[in-house]
Amino acid sequence: VRGEHSLRDPDNVNVRFGNELRKMREARRYTQEEFAQLCGISRAYYGRLERGEHSVTLERCKQIADALNLTLSDLFINLPD
Repeated sequence: VRGEHSLRDPDNVNVRFGNELRKMREARRYTQEEFAQLCGISRAYYGRLERGEHSVTLERCKQIADALNLTLSDLFINLPD
């Protein structure tokens, strides 16, 4: 249906956020397992976030930002308005 964004659609905000998470994690040379541990979440859940299969809560975003030594707003800097 036109106007709806599927999980595989690169314009889907969850997919874009997941792609940005992956770039930030890989830039720091963490595996998904290592990074999920730093965030206090399971590797499986973190993998779903990277693939854009889940919407992330602000609380979870804060945990991720802290693990990356970023501000909360830094997580969203490359996402569309």
